[in-house]
Amino acid sequence: MTVTPDPTSNAETPTPTEMPALIPGPSAFHESSQFRHWRYSKDQLYNLRHELNEKSREVTERNMKAERESLGADGPSPPPPTTYPSVEEELKLVNFYCDQASKICRQGFGVPEYVESTTISYIKRFYLKNSVMEWHPKNIMPTCLFLAAKTTNHPIPIEVFVPKFKNFKSTDILEIEFVIAQSLAFEFWTHGAERSLRGWFLEFQNKPANIDILQRNLPSALDWLSRSRLTDAEFIWSPSQIGLACWRLTAESVVDEFLDEKYANWTPPDGYDDEDGPMAYPYGIPLPRLRAIIRDIQDLIRSTPPLEQKQIKEIDKRLKNCINPERVPGTALYIKRKAELEAKAAEAKAIKTAKAKEAMEKDELVFGGPVKPADDDPFGPPLPKKESA
Repeated sequence: MTVTPDPTSNAETPTPTEMPALIPGPSAFHESSQFRHWRYSKDQLYNLRHELNEKSREVTERNMKAERESLGADGPSPPPPTTYPSVEEELKLVNFYCDQASKICRQGFGVPEYVESTTISYIKRFYLKNSVMEWHPKNIMPTCLFLAAKTTNHPIPIEVFVPKFKNFKSTDILEIEFVIAQSLAFEFWTHGAERSLRGWFLEFQNKPANIDILQRNLPSALDWLSRSRLTDAEFIWSPSQIGLACWRLTAESVVDEFLDEKYANWTPPDGYDDEDGPMAYPYGIPLPRLRAIIRDIQDLIRSTPPLEQKQIKEIDKRLKNCINPERVPGTALYIKRKAELEAKAAEAKAIKTAKAKEAMEKDELVFGGPVKPADDDPFGPPLPKKESA
């Protein structure tokens, strides 16, 4: 089992768009878009979400004023500042729908666990680029699940998928599928910690005495893994580190003994003389550093408060008064925006048709146009039928 060196171990972590050139790492995770574009420090996540929240408030307030002006006195008034959800409240609402996605995956469709983890990753990534004031999670979550099922090779026919969701139509899913794909930067592959957790399960069986302990504690480790999906762990640490932390939360002595023995018996490759290089250690980093990372992940998972239904309902109730009207079907801004998009689509189609026609005309100038049948048959008219005697 390969533990990816902690990307946040340096004093200053570059932003996702400023990552240094990669050299091949010990795992596929190193070479993935997830490693390059979807890892952050805690400070980066904090700043990203607060900037997004502030910007979305401004856009929503401006569009509400525009909606009121277009409708006159009948238009909605912008809500008071206290109505808008805070960053923490946005995150609670997103996590609630991540939890709902987990239940639907297991109870509604019975899809493999990596479809569930991919769905949740899509939701969390989407809301690093968008606010709940722009797109309500109740609309985004089903489409993320529909998309994740396709990208993980477990597609669900739309006519089977839609009936699982109350008051949903096929168009509700399909019309925002491209919006979500854009927010994901069309990077659909995710490395969930579920594979790593099961990989550690096999690694720890180096001692026969561990097998029974591991079998008994596997459900608990999987439960901790489910709870980790409602945290920022996947944006900060590698899947293998998260999987190891989940095991340590349920079988601490097994994990500690395994790591102690692994590091004590480790021998660097022949000719490798860099005492602090990645190959000087079995998992690329010193044992104290690895233990510190695992403890940080454990603390994050344990400290995540349970979702309170009453609080979620209160946040959702306030959110109904501060959704960007441009995203609400039936509003003046929505109708205007839809008309503009349809006009642009029609214009683009007309341009494409004109270019195709122009290209065809040029081909006719070069090649003489399509071959037409000759008026006169070189073999003469058809022979008359011979009359029978």
